Amino acid sequence: MSILLSKNSIALDSHKIDLNDKNPLPNNDSLKNNESVLRNKKTFKKIKKKYRDKAVLSNSQKTLPIFARQQVEQNGSDTGYLPDFDGSGGSGPAMPQDEGIKKNGYYRETRGYRLEPEIDVPAYVRQADKTYPQLGYLSWLNVGLESRTRFEFYDNDYRPWVYNNPFSGMSGYRRQYPESLWLERTRGYIGVKDILDPLRFVLELQDSREFNNIYSLQQNQINKSTIVQGYGELYFKNALGVDGKGQGRPISFRAGRMAFDIGDRRLISRNSFLNTTINFDGFRLKLGEKENDFDIDSFVMRPVRPNQTGFDKPDWQNWIYGSWISIHRWSQFSTIQPYFLGRHQYADPLNQFNTYRYKREIAAPGLRAYGVINGFDYDVNIMKQFGQVGEASLYTPTIASTQRIVRQDATAFAGDFGYTFEEHPWRPRISAVYVYASGNNGPYDTISQSVDTFYPYNQPFSRSRYFNWNNIKDPKVRLVFEPVKNTRIDTAFSSYWLASPSGAWERAGLYAPLGNRGSFLGTEFDFRVQQKISEFLDISFSYDRVWPGSFASSFAPPVAQQWPPVNLPGGYFPGQSSSTNGITSRPSDFFYLEATANAFGDGKPITEIPGSGLFLASHEPEVNSQYNWTDVYVGLNAGGAWSSPTMTVQDGAFSGSTTSFQSQAIANSTLNIFPTTYTNKLKGFIGGFQTGIDWQIGKRIVIGAKTDLEAVSGNTNSTGSLINSYSNNNLFTTYGQHSSTLNYIGTIRPTLGYLFTSDVKIYGTSGLAYGGVVASNSYTSIINTSPLSPKFFGPQFIGSLVGWSAGGGIEWRFLPDWSLNGEYVYYDLGHVNVSSLYSSIPWTPYNVATNYSNGFGNISAMQAHFNGSLVHAGVNRHFDIGEIETLGSKLFKGLLSKN
Repeated sequence: MSILLSKNSIALDSHKIDLNDKNPLPNNDSLKNNESVLRNKKTFKKIKKKYRDKAVLSNSQKTLPIFARQQVEQNGSDTGYLPDFDGSGGSGPAMPQDEGIKKNGYYRETRGYRLEPEIDVPAYVRQADKTYPQLGYLSWLNVGLESRTRFEFYDNDYRPWVYNNPFSGMSGYRRQYPESLWLERTRGYIGVKDILDPLRFVLELQDSREFNNIYSLQQNQINKSTIVQGYGELYFKNALGVDGKGQGRPISFRAGRMAFDIGDRRLISRNSFLNTTINFDGFRLKLGEKENDFDIDSFVMRPVRPNQTGFDKPDWQNWIYGSWISIHRWSQFSTIQPYFLGRHQYADPLNQFNTYRYKREIAAPGLRAYGVINGFDYDVNIMKQFGQVGEASLYTPTIASTQRIVRQDATAFAGDFGYTFEEHPWRPRISAVYVYASGNNGPYDTISQSVDTFYPYNQPFSRSRYFNWNNIKDPKVRLVFEPVKNTRIDTAFSSYWLASPSGAWERAGLYAPLGNRGSFLGTEFDFRVQQKISEFLDISFSYDRVWPGSFASSFAPPVAQQWPPVNLPGGYFPGQSSSTNGITSRPSDFFYLEATANAFGDGKPITEIPGSGLFLASHEPEVNSQYNWTDVYVGLNAGGAWSSPTMTVQDGAFSGSTTSFQSQAIANSTLNIFPTTYTNKLKGFIGGFQTGIDWQIGKRIVIGAKTDLEAVSGNTNSTGSLINSYSNNNLFTTYGQHSSTLNYIGTIRPTLGYLFTSDVKIYGTSGLAYGGVVASNSYTSIINTSPLSPKFFGPQFIGSLVGWSAGGGIEWRFLPDWSLNGEYVYYDLGHVNVSSLYSSIPWTPYNVATNYSNGFGNISAMQAHFNGSLVHAGVNRHFDIGEIETLGSKLFKGLLSKN
C-alpha cells in the first residue's frame, strides 16, 4: 500500500481520502484491490491520526465544523477544535497575505478555554478584496465595522460600586436592587499595509454607551467616541531571513496607541468581553511572526485611562514592559513560551483610587507551555513575581494604618487539561482546570504575596467577574460541544477558596486581615449558548450563578452580629470589611443576552447585496407555495410594555404605648385606620428571544407550545407623598416614595392557531408567566432637632413572581425557513406582602414591650400588585422536525456502533 500526502487529503494507492471526512471509506469498483484496507476503520484512523497534523487545510474545505472553518478562512489555522466568537481571527496589518490562505507554518493554536489570543486586530476585521472580490485592487486594505448590543441582569451583586460624595469622598456601596443594563458598543477599523511598505497604519475607533443604569457609571461600561488604536508601523519583510519551512521572518516596529492580546490573555489583553477596551500608549517590537519557528514580541507602554465623556489619556505614572518568546519548533506536541513582564509605578498619594497611591516595582518572569497529544491537550502557565510595592501597613489591631514599602514575593499557576472526542459528531471537549494565585499572608509582616494581575482577560476564570488571578484557589470542570451546525454550548462548575484567608477578596471588596473568617468563597455554575444566525449576525446568551461560601456569608449580618466579632479588645480593627446588609449570604445571579452584527460578514466573499435574498422576489415561480408548519423555531423579539400596578400601603405611628394607623397627608389630631392605594404608571422597552414547536393538523389547524424571555428597560415608576407632619413646630416630618419596577418577564404557553392562508397563521395562547420585580415603600424621616436626621426606612421586596398570561398573535412565513410575527400578551404576576418596623431611637429594633415614651416610631405594611401588557414583534428561524429526528437517529446509531 502506497501513501501520498497532499494539502488536505491523503491518497491510498491513488485513491484520495479527505482527512476530515467523518465517513471516508468509499464504495468504488476501482478500489477492489484495496477494499480490505479501505474498509478497515482502525487502519484508516491510524493513517488519519498520523498525517492529519501535517496537512494544511484549504479555503475550499467544507467538512470542518463551522466555527473551525471560519478560523481557517481568516488566518489559516487548524486547531481541530472550535475557536470562540470573541477569540482569535483576522489578519493584522503586519501579517501580509499569501495567495489564498496563509499557511499555518509552525503555529498551532491552544485548545484551552478562551485562551487563544486575537491576532493583532479583532476578529471582526476583514481584508477588503477577500470580502468583496470586485475590490481586487484593495488587497492592501483591512476594514471592519461591528456593533454589539448586550442586556445584562445582576441580582445580589457582590461587587461594591463607587459613590463619589462631595462631602465625604468616595465610598463603596452594595447593589441593593437588581441591575438591568443595556450596553451598546460600536467600533470601526481601517488598516493600510503592503502598498506603502515599509510604512503601515492602523486606526480603530470605538463608541461605548450604557442605558438604564440606576447606579453610578463604571469605567468599563461607558467611553464615548474614543480612539482605541492609532499607530504607525515600520514593517520589513524577510529582514531576518527565512525559517526551516522557507517562511520569511519579518521585523515590525510600532509606535502609538495599541490594544492587543499576548500569550494566554491572562495577563495582557484587550478584553473584548467588556463594553470598553483595554489599550496602551507606547512602543512594540516584533521579531518574526507566529507562523515562524520562533518569534519575540516586546513592548514598553503606558496604560490608557478611559475618560467616559472626554479624550482618553495615558496613565503617566505607570509603565509596563515585557517580552514574550514563542518557540513553535520545539516539538509537534508542544509550544514553549518563556516570558517576562514588569511594572514601574510612581506613587501618587493624593489619587482618588487606592491602586495608584502606592509605588510598585514588579518583575514577573514566567513560562507557558501548551499542546495536543493523541486527543489530550494541555495549557500550563506558571509565574513568579518579585520586587517592592507600597501598601497600607497595619502595625497593631488598634493603631491606624500608614504607608510603607514592602517586598513583593508572589506566585501564580494555571493549568487547563482536556480531551476532545474528535470522532464524535459534536466534537465535545471535557477539561479540568486548576488556578492558583497567592494572596497577602498578613497585615503585619514586611512581605506582600498579592499577585499583580496586570491587564487581563477575565473570562477564562469566571463569567461572573468576581474572581481573578489573585488570592485564589479554583478547581473547575468544563464541557464544550457543538450539537448542531452554527451552535456552540459550554458549561462549567467551579469552586473557589482564598489562597490566604488574611488577604482580600479583591473583586468583592471583602477583607478579614486576621484571617479568622475562613477561606471558602463559594461555588459557581455557568452556561453559555452561541448561535450564528447568518454571516452578518451572531447571538449568544449566558447564565451564571454563584452560591456564597462561609467567608462571603460571614459579612452579611450587621456588624454587631457578625461572627467572629469585628470589634476586638481595644477597638475596631483597621481594614476589616463591614456588613454587606445580607447580600453576600444570598446566591448571586448574572444573565446576559447579546447580538453582534458585522457589516463585512464572516470572512467569506460577499457576492450580493446583504439581505437581498430575504427581500428581493425571485423571478422563478415557486413550484409549491404550501408551507409545512410542523417544525421547531428560535428567534428574537422586541417591543414595549406598559402597566398600571397598584400598591396598597398602611402606615402606622406609635409613641409610648399608643399605636395608630395613618393614611396619606393626615393632620396630627386625626386618626384613620384605612389604608391608602397608589397607582404607578409603568412603561418601557422589551427585548429578548423565543423558541417553540408547532404541529400542523390537517390543512388549517396548528397546535404548539412556546417560551420567551424578555429583558425590560425603563419599566419603573415612583409616586411620592407627604405621610405625616408632627404639629409641634413641625418637629417630625415623614415623606414616602412608593416604587414599582419590572426587570424581566418570561412566559411558557401552549398555542392554538388557524391558517388563514398557507403562509399566514393567527393564534391564541395562554399559560405561565414569571418575572423579576422590585417593590419599595421607602420613607425619609426628618427630625429637626436630631443630628442623626434624616433617617431612611420602609419595606421592600426584591425577587421573582409567578403568575399567568394570555394573548394572541399573527405570524407570516415570508420564506420557507423564516417568519415574522406580532403578538399581544397580558400578564398577571400576582402580588407581594411585606412590612417593616422602625423606631426613631437610634438602632433600636421594634419590640412591643419597649417603652417608646421618649421616642417616635413607624410601622409600614405594603401590598404591591404586578400586571400589565406586552406587545412585541419578532423574527424566527424554523427547523424541520424531520431533520432533527434524522440527526437524533444518526447520533443514537453512532453511539450504539461505538459501544
